[in-house]
Amino acid sequence: MQRRWTGVALTGPAIAALALTALFPLLWTISLSMQDFQVGVNAPASSFVGGDNYVEVLTSPEFVQALFQTLGYVATTLVLELVIGLPIALALQRATMGRRLLRVVVALPLMVAPVVASLAFKFLFSNDYGLINQGLAVLGLPTPSWFADVWLARTTILVSNLWLALPFVVLVLLAALANIPDELIEAARTDGAGRWRTFVHIILPLLRPAILIILVIRLADAFRIFDAVYVLTGGGPGNATEVMSSFLYRMMFTRADFPGAAAATVLFVVVIAVCAGSIFFILRDREARR
Repeated sequence: MQRRWTGVALTGPAIAALALTALFPLLWTISLSMQDFQVGVNAPASSFVGGDNYVEVLTSPEFVQALFQTLGYVATTLVLELVIGLPIALALQRATMGRRLLRVVVALPLMVAPVVASLAFKFLFSNDYGLINQGLAVLGLPTPSWFADVWLARTTILVSNLWLALPFVVLVLLAALANIPDELIEAARTDGAGRWRTFVHIILPLLRPAILIILVIRLADAFRIFDAVYVLTGGGPGNATEVMSSFLYRMMFTRADFPGAAAATVLFVVVIAVCAGSIFFILRDREARR
């Protein structure tokens, strides 16, 4: 009991700070989402409307489109990050010459601000002076309008995000691979297991905690993407690349619909919590489920 109260006392200041910086704004947002008011000097006082704002947001085609596009983007980018990042991590682990230099090169995108990276990719994909279209023209290939086509515009956002996110995925997987005992790999090879069976039955299960960390952290990161969408496409063409962050930005600062934006934010937080909880439930160990 004394140890328990000592732990509570030591963590109390951190919990209080977390409550002030996270819990209070969340509760204020929930309160704001149940009110109705207008912004202005002579605007009428706010009034309690209950769940009307939530009903209005949920029945809005723009909200539904932005939510499903966000979910599609998150699922696609997480899969691509793991599918591309794992082979790179395995290759860097086996590399002998220039291993340190390669790891430094891989980590370089982590030092670049997302806005700067998005501007760089906007120049690369530009129709008139972009390096990619110029290279395609030299090869005699057609030069598409990257930001005018729906799927090409989505591709530019995915590529920009992958360039920024892959270093984190690779470094976490490299750290997890370094903790796998060599004796297990050697024992599997001695028993006649090939590289594929060794990877599937030994390496991949031992990488589960690292994959869980990657998915949870990258899930939160992917859900709050804003820079690439705002800089590269602005949500266009039309609303084809609109995500929840840009949708909330337009609601708050373009339409000045603060109660509606608060309701959409609360719903968005619920979606993120459900997705993160589902990942924890699926990937946690069997012993933890008992």
